[in-house]
Amino acid sequence: MGKFILKISMLLFLLLFGVILGMQLANQNMKKMQGYDDPKMYEAFTIDKQDDGDINATVLGNQVSTTDLEEKKKEMEEWKAFNVLSSAGKGISDTLTSLFKGMAGMISDE
Repeated sequence: MGKFILKISMLLFLLLFGVILGMQLANQNMKKMQGYDDPKMYEAFTIDKQDDGDINATVLGNQVSTTDLEEKKKEMEEWKAFNVLSSAGKGISDTLTSLFKGMAGMISDE
């Protein structure tokens, strides 16, 4: 099962990489066909290194920074709090399922 998940993960990563690469190549060729540089046509993925050592990344025209990643990390920590409620709901669901299965088994045995 672990090998299967690993293979599927690798294939999905390869597919995502191929899609982003294809978008990048299509953008470059569209710029060549257009003949002039249009600022509205942004690249699929860019990484720029600044003089002060900062690295700026852009994915599909959206700026990605370390502060964005920190905010997303905080959001994920908040989601973990909701996972407690989710696990409680799952426990209640499992209890009710086993209860009704037991009742159905008692009724069908009689």
